[in-house]
Amino acid sequence: MVKYANRAGNMLRSKFYVCPICGNVVHAMGEGSFSCCGVTLLPQEAEDASEDVGHAFTVERVDADWYVTLDHPMTKTHFVSFIAYVTPDTVRLKKLYPEQAAEARFAMRGGGWMYLYCNRHGLFRMKTPRVERAHTPRLPF
Repeated sequence: MVKYANRAGNMLRSKFYVCPICGNVVHAMGEGSFSCCGVTLLPQEAEDASEDVGHAFTVERVDADWYVTLDHPMTKTHFVSFIAYVTPDTVRLKKLYPEQAAEARFAMRGGGWMYLYCNRHGLFRMKTPRVERAHTPRLPF
């Protein structure tokens, strides 16, 4: 009997690896072994963004999108490198650069997690808000 052993089938188990030298970002659907610039990369452990005042961000619904904003320095030495939206079947990553606004907009694809990576303080995450569906009355026939 063959067992399904793909433990990386759910994108919510995604791992982000970031090179401390060049800032290269590697996304994996599970654990892996990666190196960049001669350094072995370790998976980033995400902290809860709501528990860190300097990295608490907002996720709000704008039309059919999630709009992520953050009041964070975006200088050449301290900045948010990327914001990612992860659902059970999708990962969308927005690369950010110094001197640009720390914000991103993603088409809503259901519940999941928003991640952001600060080049000095590491990876932070927050669950997307619950979206209430509009109740559609049924016709009597």
